[in-house]
Amino acid sequence: MKSSSWLCVFAVVLSATAACSSNGSASSTKATESVGDVPSSSASATPPGSVRPTLTDPKVQPPSQQGNQYSEGLPDVVFDPCTWISDQTIQKAGFDPASRHRVTDTVAEQTFFTCGFSSVPQTLRLISGNVPWDQDVQKVASRSQAITVNGRQAMRVQDPNFPNTCEIDLRTKVGFVQVFSDPTDQASVIDAPSCNGLLSTATLIEPEIGKGN
Repeated sequence: MKSSSWLCVFAVVLSATAACSSNGSASSTKATESVGDVPSSSASATPPGSVRPTLTDPKVQPPSQQGNQYSEGLPDVVFDPCTWISDQTIQKAGFDPASRHRVTDTVAEQTFFTCGFSSVPQTLRLISGNVPWDQDVQKVASRSQAITVNGRQAMRVQDPNFPNTCEIDLRTKVGFVQVFSDPTDQASVIDAPSCNGLLSTATLIEPEIGKGN
């Protein structure tokens, strides 16, 4: 699987700080109606006042951001892509909800929560980070196109070195959410994901972030 530019940064941070957490694959089908129903294992990752539904499977809970000694003063990541997105949304996007799994979470100078899903022709990675939007725009300026997704500021990113890999970044209050897709080994050239298809996926994912985020 190819990596986006920010994923390369994640690897450097991981080796430098050893402050990451990763869990195994799991299906996460149970959802609660409010934060009050979320187990204590995930409550530390949910800011006070949040009322978004949260998947409760302990295998997909995000790491705590409390006591992060490496923080550069950036705000906490609020939206967690592994616990805030319903199975129904993932299924509508064409991916298997049972394939939901945490990838590499980074809690360091910059924090990134990452969740992965799969289907036969392609994989999906959702990355929620607290890197300021302006920094993200500057980093990919030479290979991005400004768009909007459900009225939210976004950009389509296409690396010419990886023509079958697609990325859409969605602006959030504290940073951005990256919707990233790669073809699997089983995918043929015809089945390889297109950026037009990823836009439909991003359009489904965007409401799950929440208007306040």
